[in-house]
Amino acid sequence: MGSIRKRIAAERSHMLNVILGADGLIGSALKRILRENGEAVAGYDIKTGTDLRKTLPSVPTFAKAPIFVWFLAWDVGGAKYIQNPDLQNRIMKHNMMLCANVFPWLEAHRLRFLFTGSQLAGSPGAYGRSKAVGAQWTRKLGGQLAILWNVYDAAPVSARSHVIPDMVSQALNGHIHLQTNGQERRRFLYVDDCVEALIHMRDSRQSEAHICGNRLRTIEQVAKQVCRLTGAELTLGSRMGSETAVTAEPRLAGWRPRTPLNDGLMAVIRQTQQSVSMVSARTERIEVSK
Repeated sequence: MGSIRKRIAAERSHMLNVILGADGLIGSALKRILRENGEAVAGYDIKTGTDLRKTLPSVPTFAKAPIFVWFLAWDVGGAKYIQNPDLQNRIMKHNMMLCANVFPWLEAHRLRFLFTGSQLAGSPGAYGRSKAVGAQWTRKLGGQLAILWNVYDAAPVSARSHVIPDMVSQALNGHIHLQTNGQERRRFLYVDDCVEALIHMRDSRQSEAHICGNRLRTIEQVAKQVCRLTGAELTLGSRMGSETAVTAEPRLAGWRPRTPLNDGLMAVIRQTQQSVSMVSARTERIEVSK
């Protein structure tokens, strides 16, 4: 055990973490936590000008350091985005372009890497089918495959936002309206727990693992918890939501999530309240200046 710890410490001290998709929900948290741990990070994202469907980092620039690549970049969003029938061709095209650009680059330079798959891999729709392609390519190249389930954090409400930030935003306005009857089940995982699991997986070298919360919860249960924390009311929809029948195995050995759902929801609520307050303050300053 001591020799394993020494190997991990030595690798971390010399390694450069190259994060593809560094400004997304998971990439932002991964970048922050790696730097807090004293690790070197180079981040690339379409939001900051690097379109990984067309361009890639120059590996010779990093020749003096061992490299670990985190392949997080993907055309993704919540269910309202990835299930939108009008976006299926776009999502498939963008993600196949990412695969065709990134995987040959990883192979050509023989880089160690981890790809974030999804429990939806192989399910109908462009997102699930493109994740299945990425998972298969990862296995063929000997990369590590982290299969993620329902990772959440605070985020601005948009066409891409996920169910929990959407719920919280509605709750802070007094009422949550679900589009479904809320009986579909999910394994929710707070983003910091997800990042800790990814780093643990990199260091343990486990080839494939499901990374998820311990319990299946219905969307209705989560919505009611948000209502209890905020004092909001809840209205359920009438249609059935989707649920993918996948067993969360194999699990990541030596890791368990640390953040209870209640604590994670409170963190999202606080961050959302802070964001709303900041926007209100900026608006007031603009009005005063006029």
